[in-house]
Amino acid sequence: MFFSTFIIEELFMATESLAISVEKPEKKQRRWRTLFALSFGYFIDQGEGQTMSVLFPTLQALWGLSYTNLGLIGTIKSILQAVSAPFWGYAADRYSRKKVILIGTGLWGIWTAVCGLTQDFGQLLIIRAISGIGLGCLMPATFSIMSDAFPPKQRGRALGVLEAIGVFGIVIGTLGLGLLASPTLWRWGFISLGLFSVVSGLVIWFLVDEPVRGASEPELMGKITAEDAAKYKVQFSDIPKVLKIPTIWVAIAQGLAGTMPWVVMGLYIITWFVNVRGLTESLASVAFAGIVVGTALSNIIGGFLGDWAETKSPKYGRTAIGQISIISGIPLTYILFTQTDNWSFGQLVALCAVTALLISWPGKGAKEPMMQGAVPPELRGTAFAMVTFIESGFAAFAAYIAGVLADKIGFTEAMIWTIPFPWIICAALFTLFYWAYPRDSKILRDQMQERAKEIEA
Repeated sequence: MFFSTFIIEELFMATESLAISVEKPEKKQRRWRTLFALSFGYFIDQGEGQTMSVLFPTLQALWGLSYTNLGLIGTIKSILQAVSAPFWGYAADRYSRKKVILIGTGLWGIWTAVCGLTQDFGQLLIIRAISGIGLGCLMPATFSIMSDAFPPKQRGRALGVLEAIGVFGIVIGTLGLGLLASPTLWRWGFISLGLFSVVSGLVIWFLVDEPVRGASEPELMGKITAEDAAKYKVQFSDIPKVLKIPTIWVAIAQGLAGTMPWVVMGLYIITWFVNVRGLTESLASVAFAGIVVGTALSNIIGGFLGDWAETKSPKYGRTAIGQISIISGIPLTYILFTQTDNWSFGQLVALCAVTALLISWPGKGAKEPMMQGAVPPELRGTAFAMVTFIESGFAAFAAYIAGVLADKIGFTEAMIWTIPFPWIICAALFTLFYWAYPRDSKILRDQMQERAKEIEA
């Protein structure tokens, strides 16, 4: 992880010429320390998210569980994670974002550890649901901090680096949990990740340099102080303003379709490799690691491409990059599920990696930077949380639906209906960004210019 972080940092710094102003070295150092700490938190968070996917085949054999049981655990956890997100988002916008993360990620990680002490499916279902509440905390606050630490033309790559380092948590988590996927060791998978979650909260508390809200807006850079930002502090009555921004509704609409495949893949793909393609759990974990490595690199590529596209076409560049990526995933995932019966393990891993390399540009390279470019600084945590609440709450049912479909019509058929098919809808809905984002971006830029005049007056 640390070597990859160094390489990514060198790549990032090599392109600092795209920055809109010259910054002091100490500011860049603080910014990178903040990015590293938040990425470490995401690294642990993503690893924790793989526990049920990796350990389920073991629990399935021990407790006689069905695919529907797996879907039920994933659905309830995801629903509570989504429902709690608006609370965490509002708290992150109104109070110290570091304190919010410490409580939600650090202290709440104890519940993940408690999952390792459960004795049956009912206990695991309840404790896993409780742990899901804390999992909604990290990203709204992180989304807000990142938008204040990096200027608009660097946000794609910054978010991409954050995602890439975090995604390596899936690789390490998947491989590590694969070693613990046995009747005698599975409990340590939950316990160890719960303890690491507590550690990540402390790392963020001590290393993150929380910037002033709005500090990286071009119009406010070098002008706004904490005292100035306090004048625009969010109130509960401000929350509905987020839903008056068309870009947010487009993000929600495409997310309703686009998030489903990721939920299903994350929860079921290892079990599909084992039960349909006949891989051992260890080899299935390696195949899944190929997907994750491709995803990590794809997020970096997508972030840089998104920033580059914005310099070429501020109105439409990011949308085009995201849409190209979504469309590429449709035939590739269909081939994975329908044409790989007699493929070798190496061929299967290669297809997984190439597919992942192309399908992960939209989030960090397009959608999220556009959300940051359309929403005022004091509402960004809330905006991210509301999008998460609506799209993830809906997508959570995909886990349960996929489980039911797998039991009814077959595992492979269920994967086809819940992965490539929703991406067709997502690609079509992504087109709406061509209309919404240019309008909302101009409104925000005018608003920030007005604030700059108020500060200077």
